Amino acid sequence: MRVLVIDDDSGLAQAMRTVLKTYSVRLSAAETPEQGLHMLATRDFDLLLLDVMLPEINGFEICRRIRSTPSPYQHIPIIMLTARSDLTDLVVGLETGADDYITKPFEPRELVARIHAVGRRFRDRPSEDADAGNGDLTCFRLDDASLAIDIANARVQVEGQTLPLTSMEYELLVFLAAQAGQVFTRDDLIESLQVISPLSVRSIDALVYRLRTKMRSVDSRADFIRTIRGRGYSLIGQRVGAAPRLEEASG
Repeated sequence: MRVLVIDDDSGLAQAMRTVLKTYSVRLSAAETPEQGLHMLATRDFDLLLLDVMLPEINGFEICRRIRSTPSPYQHIPIIMLTARSDLTDLVVGLETGADDYITKPFEPRELVARIHAVGRRFRDRPSEDADAGNGDLTCFRLDDASLAIDIANARVQVEGQTLPLTSMEYELLVFLAAQAGQVFTRDDLIESLQVISPLSVRSIDALVYRLRTKMRSVDSRADFIRTIRGRGYSLIGQRVGAAPRLEEASG
């Protein structure tokens, strides 16, 4: 597994390289955002470790740029690194498109576990260029907007346009869609998504916000996730069952 870390602490990067090598993880390091983005653009990596406190520009902004700018590495799994344990960092990280979060100092085994957990979620999802076939396709309609979820190929489209979802966003949407119309509390959703990182009510709200934003960016009518005041969230819309295979994303 090939991992890039962007962190201005060269000593930490060297220590991580030594540890990760014993777990078959090859670590490359960049000390500045500019160097890191150049390495992402010119070499292939399976995952990015991104420090929050970087010179010139912070890790949140780097994460936001990676997720919002079309590029070969736009969907790379990202784990944020921070020396602060503030819950706000976790929420902001999820809002900008990170897939996980780890607080310094961390135990080597915890880092390895998180790298493999996040990497495994992405390896289990076929790429968007894969043949969609006739997978397990579930479709919904709401106010003439369409939502299609292809479980077999881990692809989601609104009005025929593929959504670039992080692993947690995708898993949250699939969970809600599997029991569409049912209201889930934030605690229900935390339990459904519980991996290595402890999630919180605010992090669930951040995930829902990002999902809504991505769907509405395609069609303002695609408001498939509703907040039920005092209770939680629910996926709404008319289930229309199977449909023709998803179209390949344009561009």
